Amino acid sequence: MKLDFKEIATAWFNTIVHTDEQKKLADKRLEVCFSCPKKLEIINGTNWMLKCGACGCPLKAKVYTKKTFLDKNGSCPLSKWKEIESEYLIQTGKIQNPKNNKTIL
Repeated sequence: MKLDFKEIATAWFNTIVHTDEQKKLADKRLEVCFSCPKKLEIINGTNWMLKCGACGCPLKAKVYTKKTFLDKNGSCPLSKWKEIESEYLIQTGKIQNPKNNKTIL
């Protein structure tokens, strides 16, 4: 897997400077990570030291990535954030809600 240093730096920056929408998305992503069997605790009992066992990223920053399942390499390497990201992308107007598409036959 190729490291994207710009994405990594942006994600860490977003842990400090973020919109309310980014914070809500990050919190929802992190909830998914808490129940993931690939989650690794570097120091037991400390959420700030969690790491993704699939990609090796620290979860504190990983959940703030701007990438979604629509991007080439995606966001969660296990595709566990797809439902949350779909909801976020629809709410922010970046994709259309497929339920709202009407077809005339």
